[in-house]
Amino acid sequence: MHFDLFTLGVIGAAIGIAISMSFTLLGLVLRGLPALRIWAIAFWVLTAAAFAQGLNEDGSMLSTIVGGGMIALANALMLMGIAIHLRYPLRWRWPMAVVGLFLANQISVYLSPPSQTVSALMFGAYSVVWDLWMIWVLLWRSPRDMRNTCGFTALIFAIDAVFYLLRSVVVLFPERFASTALDDLLTTWNYLFGILSSFLLSTGFTLMLAERLTLDLRRLAHTDGLTGLLNRGALIEAGLRLVDACRARGQACCVLMFDLDNFKAINDGWGHAAGDAVLNHFVEVIRDTGLAQGALFARYGGEEFVLVLPAIDPAHAGAMAERMCAAVAARPALFHGRPINITTSVGGAAAVDANFEQLVSAADVALYRAKRQGRNQVAWNPGGAVASVVP
Repeated sequence: MHFDLFTLGVIGAAIGIAISMSFTLLGLVLRGLPALRIWAIAFWVLTAAAFAQGLNEDGSMLSTIVGGGMIALANALMLMGIAIHLRYPLRWRWPMAVVGLFLANQISVYLSPPSQTVSALMFGAYSVVWDLWMIWVLLWRSPRDMRNTCGFTALIFAIDAVFYLLRSVVVLFPERFASTALDDLLTTWNYLFGILSSFLLSTGFTLMLAERLTLDLRRLAHTDGLTGLLNRGALIEAGLRLVDACRARGQACCVLMFDLDNFKAINDGWGHAAGDAVLNHFVEVIRDTGLAQGALFARYGGEEFVLVLPAIDPAHAGAMAERMCAAVAARPALFHGRPINITTSVGGAAAVDANFEQLVSAADVALYRAKRQGRNQVAWNPGGAVASVVP
């Protein structure tokens, strides 16, 4: 069955409208995904391009400049959507510069039409450049936990690049490939392939969105919404594994429990917004002291925090706790430019043969001793391994 360019353009426009509408409606529901809105715009632009090129089969301004320019713009939007979705810092000016070059080329093609061979080669070259650029971002700039869906989408762009490379080979060597099965296949599938690519790309982007949502939900389930630290449930899960691993190797593991002194007075006197600022400031101070690789830092609840230090010398853990306590007291939190003085009480426990629950319980006992003794100090569980720093 033979379809002329106009018919294929109308079919492509109808399918494009369906895909564009679905992405637009998804964007209204999933407002926290900026890439979704960009991809929706890209599909709308592709739909308009298919309609513009379907109206003309003779290389008019509408098909050459407007239609071709919209295809280039759609490619740029898809690329930027991928970069934003993967949180890769790609600047808009680079893909838009390529769009500008393509438009300048299309204008020159319209004003001074080259041979059909040259025109096909130029369009194929631009298509391959876009495909390779998006493949590079998808495969080399994607986080490890998103490689599967990014790999699928990259495969679609790779197939598109191979298609245009084969077309270029056929155009370059007409005497060898004219009237062959490959020539007939590429000619027949020239526009049908574009329609199929839109379907596959919409599937690839949808899978990427679903994977991002799944990962974000998992992260939210394990993360404290205010400070970005592990929450209590995630701490217990990871802490059990970490302490058991240290115990199996015969290494000491330390648990430090922090409690911000007089935090209720800060909330009552300054307001809860100031309290949130103080909590985030405290996290920043502790991180600035230098946490060892593999340490677990979590919000245990309210103004209580827990730091698990695996495979650490007990004396080193004691010195680190004192340094953190002093750093918190030395750096007031700022709220609307006004300083809020804060201190913390620290309870610590370290041992080789204790499990995670035992270490947390021992650190909790030490923490309350530090508070009873006047706050703004470090106390260790008397049965812990750090006998030299027990007050």
